[in-house]
Amino acid sequence: MGCVVKFCTSNYMNGSFKIKELAEQNPTITIEEDYCLGNCGQCMIESFAVINKRPIVIENYEELLEKIEAKLKIDEN
Repeated sequence: MGCVVKFCTSNYMNGSFKIKELAEQNPTITIEEDYCLGNCGQCMIESFAVINKRPIVIENYEELLEKIEAKLKIDEN
């Protein structure tokens, strides 16, 4: 199991920085950061990450892991 999760550094003010810090401790997740991921409207109102090229709204680290697992199952089929 493994995936690439991208975080927008501009989105950190909405709480995704704490989620990114926890994700960095997981060896199955590759973290990438960018100044802008092109989701400016979303960036201003909620925490999000891009999991394998798809933007996903996230509330906490556990939810991020659930969405990664769901994404990986879809990709396997």
